[in-house]
Amino acid sequence: MNDGLAMHPLLEAKGLRKSFEGNTVLSDVDLSVLPGEVHAIVGENGAGKSTLIKILGGVYQPEAGQLLIGGAERRLRSPRDALAAGVVVIHQELSLAPDLSSQENIFLGHMPLNSLGVVDQSEMRRQSQQLFDRLSVQIDPSRLAGELSVAQQQMVEIAKALSFDARVLILDEPTSVLDRDRVATLFQVIERLKAQGIGIVYVSHHLDEIFTIADRVTVLRDGRRTGLERVQAVDQEWMVSCMIGRDFPPHAAHTRSSGQPALEVKRLTVPGEFEDVSFSVREGEIVGLAGLVGAGRSEVAQAIMGLTRPVRGEITVFGRPTRISGPDAAARLGIAYVTEDRKAQGLLANRPVWENLTISNLRRFYSFPFLRPRAERDFVQDMVKRLDIRLSSVNTEIRNLSGGNQQKVLIGRSLAVEPKILILDEPTRGVDIGAKQEIYAFVEKLVSQGVAIILISSEMEEVLRLSDRIVVLKGGQVASTMSRGEASEESIMRAAALAS
Repeated sequence: MNDGLAMHPLLEAKGLRKSFEGNTVLSDVDLSVLPGEVHAIVGENGAGKSTLIKILGGVYQPEAGQLLIGGAERRLRSPRDALAAGVVVIHQELSLAPDLSSQENIFLGHMPLNSLGVVDQSEMRRQSQQLFDRLSVQIDPSRLAGELSVAQQQMVEIAKALSFDARVLILDEPTSVLDRDRVATLFQVIERLKAQGIGIVYVSHHLDEIFTIADRVTVLRDGRRTGLERVQAVDQEWMVSCMIGRDFPPHAAHTRSSGQPALEVKRLTVPGEFEDVSFSVREGEIVGLAGLVGAGRSEVAQAIMGLTRPVRGEITVFGRPTRISGPDAAARLGIAYVTEDRKAQGLLANRPVWENLTISNLRRFYSFPFLRPRAERDFVQDMVKRLDIRLSSVNTEIRNLSGGNQQKVLIGRSLAVEPKILILDEPTRGVDIGAKQEIYAFVEKLVSQGVAIILISSEMEEVLRLSDRIVVLKGGQVASTMSRGEASEESIMRAAALAS
């Protein structure tokens, strides 16, 4: 960060306040972004981060407070106003048109024209290449966006922002779907943007990223700013305390006693996805599936659940070989699956919480010829209490809950089948640190009750914290199996990236 420019912020927010239906979600929030600075914003879900981003991006207008851009007060009445002011938001869920080329996505809405008023394809390609060169990334401007990796699509989004002469770039959870190598690439691009004097607002649940990439950090809790410091001057405990208003006790590692084998997978193969995968999980044990993106972890889980059909291999449940034709058949065997994509594959966004909790096993609440509403209601109330799902009513549409509470509902739904084997695929993706700790505690309680758990996670800390054994996949094959005592971040990454 260039301290010589510290008196001249690119963007300032002073005393921002915003309410919805009488509920205050931002109260007197200040924020400043300096040239060549990464200013991180952290906080639990519901802390006001998304509302603040939407005000800075022109989606919402504050009820009180000021926005100053380049020292001049501005009223951003729309995202177009924000773009014109040089403020660009890149959201967690990328919004490129998959059937357009990278260069067409970059200049969509402001394509260069020739003297005849026709889109100048060669000039558009030239300018797109200049933007990619500025970022030091290798992407063919003519390639369709839908053919690019997520990491490459993210670079196209950043290039698009630069095409609008962005001075302030707001990145919302930019690493949520990136593997470790792609995160490193993103950080290199951010450093280049800093060197060019661009100010960056960086929103993330991953506190370790804040210490790697950010210069200053603002902490929000319940719509208020509870902390503002230079990152070098604080530690993770300070951030957590500001975020949640209390300290979490340190996690105490322990050795679990496990029972009989609950699930055994032998030489399971789905062509093009994974091959000859073998592992087992016992009662009262957590087995982590680790590996880089594309290693085949989720695909193995989907094959176990019968969502895809293996061409070879055997699945044994409590000593009995079985063929699982789909999730219903898996549920009858006591196997439940929490998907990694709660929005697209998990939740019914416009349906109430109670319906999302019970939909996976209505047989549990059925007595011929009727459903038993009281049994269903009792289960819903029990899940809300056990998982500490925070809501105003079980009739609330689930899309109105925070990400952490949505994830708790998804986990609660899996318990409707009374599972003996539970597969958790990225169980804390996109949730805040408070909800993450609560989910960890609940998972550990389940395993202490004898549930066998398969944990799939891209967060190394999560895998190492929860797992009794770790199976590392590379290129669709088992590269290594490690005990808790043998496993470390280095050993897992070495197996995932370097094993032959």
